[in-house]
Amino acid sequence: MSWKILIERGNLGFAAAHFITFEGECEPLHGHNYGVRVEAAGPLTADSYVLDFVVLKRIVRDLCKQWDHRFLLPLHNPHLRVTDHGDAWEIEYTGDLSAIPDGPDTPIRYVMPKWTVVPLEVDNATAERLAEQLALRITRELRRRGAGQALERLTVGIEETEMQVAFYSLDPREAPPD
Repeated sequence: MSWKILIERGNLGFAAAHFITFEGECEPLHGHNYGVRVEAAGPLTADSYVLDFVVLKRIVRDLCKQWDHRFLLPLHNPHLRVTDHGDAWEIEYTGDLSAIPDGPDTPIRYVMPKWTVVPLEVDNATAERLAEQLALRITRELRRRGAGQALERLTVGIEETEMQVAFYSLDPREAPPD
């Protein structure tokens, strides 16, 4: 038998800037007030809970703070040239500018101080990839704390707007090591 808990809304979220590339285009730099929801499923512990709500909320809040008011940089996007300049990141769109409707006449290029950027080991800063990254980070933190060892499923939702939510699920017992 499996049980499930859910944490969402309130102060579970972050405000961040990003842009994504899709179908040969690059959207303009913009931001969202992302909402976060986390479901944890598994058997009840000896104390009759799946996972302590307080522990899970603390982990998620702390991880959200790391992304709050930052630019989310996908390090492995095939349409971006990303250069680490020590104190700054330089990001240049390398795709076809003519493919962008009403697009720019000059290259799309950003230089951002390193402290304002969260480098992510992903191909695109989509809500789907953000949900995946957050799920993996929650799993690592649970392991570090020795919590949630019996969890069977962790599902993270990243809400860009009230009408757009992406979800990622994993079995924490099978997640890659740190």
